[in-house]
Amino acid sequence: MLSNLRCVAAAASRQTWQRAFVMQQAPVAHIRTLATGSAPRDSTVLTPVWFKPPSIHGRETLWSHLHDLAHDALKKTEKTPEEVWRIREKTEVPNLPRPNDAYSGRSVPVINKDVSMALTKLRGILTVNAVRQTSVRDERHEKKGEKRNRLRSLRWRRRFAHEVRKKVQLVNEIRARGA
Repeated sequence: MLSNLRCVAAAASRQTWQRAFVMQQAPVAHIRTLATGSAPRDSTVLTPVWFKPPSIHGRETLWSHLHDLAHDALKKTEKTPEEVWRIREKTEVPNLPRPNDAYSGRSVPVINKDVSMALTKLRGILTVNAVRQTSVRDERHEKKGEKRNRLRSLRWRRRFAHEVRKKVQLVNEIRARGA
């Protein structure tokens, strides 16, 4: 359906411009519209204020403004690759993030000597990643069967919590509708 619409729109646009070139008049009297449920097939509309028909005899054509932009862009002096790299090294390289290492996920920058905010962010990261629970659990050996049962229990709890969340959300939506 969308490809058919594109073909029809392209054909209608082509016919409109062909008609404008053939008529060689300043304003186009009408633009043919696509057949829709609300507009008859051969209905006409007034020319929009922004519509400027292409000039055949003058320099101005349909895409002249784009041609002028491209021409201006080509006029600019091109820089050598060494100059481009030198400029990027001064402007972009200092703003690049540091490469990742073993501690990058558990590191927080201290901004404006605000250590308490940095520690709060670090505590949040450690909580989300369950670092303390993992370190306590790893103090002793865990048997294969116990680990399997623990992971099964965690999976079940996560799924159950998700289903409860969905049901609560559904109930809230029904209440919001006024039922």
